[in-house]
Amino acid sequence: MSPTNMNADGGTTSFAPSSNQQGPSFKSADYIRTATQNYISRSAKIHGSENLTMKGKSLLQSNTIIHGEYANSQIYIGRYCYIEDGVVLMPSVAPINMDPLLENRWSLSEKNKKIDNDTPPMNENEKVLPIVIGSHTHIGYNTRIYSTSIGSCVRIGNNCVLSPRSRVHDCCIIEDNSIVPDDMIIPPFSRFRGNKIVGTLPECTGSEFVDCCVQDYLNFVKNLED
Repeated sequence: MSPTNMNADGGTTSFAPSSNQQGPSFKSADYIRTATQNYISRSAKIHGSENLTMKGKSLLQSNTIIHGEYANSQIYIGRYCYIEDGVVLMPSVAPINMDPLLENRWSLSEKNKKIDNDTPPMNENEKVLPIVIGSHTHIGYNTRIYSTSIGSCVRIGNNCVLSPRSRVHDCCIIEDNSIVPDDMIIPPFSRFRGNKIVGTLPECTGSEFVDCCVQDYLNFVKNLED
């Protein structure tokens, strides 16, 4: 059984990209194609595009929101990544000085556990942490990413939240509706469900994810309609 479908308790997950030859059709007019063969939906909102780096052959689907408008913020996306509809990428904001008398957005977000899609204000006691996403990684619908890094060959399900300063290493699966706690580090070859690690993945996971992501990109391009 493919690790994209295998579940630690015998169940299955549905968020992994398909390697079928047939897929939904998309209209080429709805996408911007970059020089490095990325396809970005025209309905995606990219704030601070000068701080976004995409290595090539990645897909940003409709209603994706990327926040790169902070000073010195950097967001890196590797090759053959697939970011589904409604995903939000928001860099973590951390205090420079831990003095409790200095209020900052980091403490407010910790208290409220919510960051709006609109850009929150910054102040002189804050610094922005980058977001680095490796290659051959898939992020499911309506997932919110506040992590500092996501490795290569990672599958993140639908409606997940990766909380501020969390890190996900290579070859991991995060199942639908999971919440990765603040500052958590998920080691390689982990399966994560809910709010904890529930199992490990086989060593072949990386190569299978690479094949799936490359095939999904080719299928997407093949099914584009003029």
